Amino acid sequence: MQLLTLVTNYFYALNMEIELIEPISRKLNVLGKAYLAVLGSHMEHLDISRYYYPLTVICYHDGELTQKALAEKLGKDKSIIVKIIDELTEKGFVYRQINPDDRRQHLLSVTDKGKKTVPHIINEFKHMNRSASQNISAHDMKVFENVLSQMKINLKDFKEENSANTI
Repeated sequence: MQLLTLVTNYFYALNMEIELIEPISRKLNVLGKAYLAVLGSHMEHLDISRYYYPLTVICYHDGELTQKALAEKLGKDKSIIVKIIDELTEKGFVYRQINPDDRRQHLLSVTDKGKKTVPHIINEFKHMNRSASQNISAHDMKVFENVLSQMKINLKDFKEENSANTI
């Protein structure tokens, strides 16, 4: 506590104001948590409590995706993907099958239970997206999506610039 007081006094002594800045990532995180909380409450009747989107992606590419390909599509580490697939397998939504063209790979397929569940998930995504974007014009939603895409590009470029500067 004394250190904080010293630092604060130092800044005031220099006539500097300390500005509290909320990171963009925190705003997005708060929005994401609120979205997922409502989504979860709407999915209680299904035997799935998370990994809704990965299940829909696996279903869309039924029998064609490897774990590595799913990791790339979702932008997730392969070890995280293994945990997701393990849980979806334990719940009876997906299964792994050996790729006949490359026996080192496993292709991901959706069970009948998964095929029955995915339409409910997709309908809830549509409902949630409509609710979340209520009173926001289609134009503003497009701008929002474009801004998110550009921020992702900017951060990738920023990361690459900093990586190049540290070498």
